[in-house]
Amino acid sequence: MPTRRRFLQQLGVASLAVGLGHHAANATGAAEPSAEWPIAIFEKVFEGLSYKELADAVVQIGADGVEATIRPGGHIEPEAAADEVPKMAEAMRDRGKRITIAATHIRSVQEPHTTSLLRTLKSVGITHYRMGHLYLQLDQPMLAQVSSYASQLRELAALNKEVGIQGLYQNHAGSSKRRGYLGALGWDAALMLKGIDPDALGMAFDTRHLIKDTGSSWRVAVQVCKPHIRSIYIKDGIWHGPRGDQFKDVPLDTGFVNKEVFDYIRDGLRPMPLCIHMEHMGYRVFEKHEIPGAIKAHQKDIAALRRWMATDS
Repeated sequence: MPTRRRFLQQLGVASLAVGLGHHAANATGAAEPSAEWPIAIFEKVFEGLSYKELADAVVQIGADGVEATIRPGGHIEPEAAADEVPKMAEAMRDRGKRITIAATHIRSVQEPHTTSLLRTLKSVGITHYRMGHLYLQLDQPMLAQVSSYASQLRELAALNKEVGIQGLYQNHAGSSKRRGYLGALGWDAALMLKGIDPDALGMAFDTRHLIKDTGSSWRVAVQVCKPHIRSIYIKDGIWHGPRGDQFKDVPLDTGFVNKEVFDYIRDGLRPMPLCIHMEHMGYRVFEKHEIPGAIKAHQKDIAALRRWMATDS
């Protein structure tokens, strides 16, 4: 009997420990979404750093990885990618981080470096790349242009499948007198991507560009694009000025991009990379003395994002 009693007591303690362990895992779940929804930072402001310095900055910020600019004028030029991308990837791995997304200028299979660059990215474990922007000429029929781009992207999606990499097209706000970004309104991007496997070529869905160009109809744009979303880009902005017609970027969760917007986009989607674009301090390569301020700004943005993720409704 004493032996049996001890056994039952031990069994009860073990069961309690399992239960407490499960509760503790849930209680500390604020960090868990990062593993399922990896958080990267767009490296534009850090392009002046060495690969090791970039990796150290990502560690300080607390992100899981980086969206690396591997494009003309970026941190790595496409023609140097075969030599330089492995070096950057190794520097990130040495600090427990990775290149989550490659920001490229790729728009079609016909461009000189498309195939070789995609194979290089895949060879070092990069799973996603962002395309270059596509534009609509405002003095030409809109739907015909969307149809032409759709044919172009079907070829690119086929190459992505062959290589085994996820392509991403970003919705981007804005237009000039002559041209506008394809995808700014959501519907045009969905029309272009219709019939294309989103796991070969989908969307990097940008929160600030979404609200800026669709206004109060942002939910409609989300729903039409949602089947294609394979990454979420996170940044914030406000309208201001005497007429409310001036725009500026602001820190995350201080403008019109809030938890409601983020949750509405993410609802029903499977885990995918998230990427913070910190642009309210300027969209340019920062000088070395500006880097500590940029790191702090990223830390604040990533803290806001983690708060949203830790309080899922």
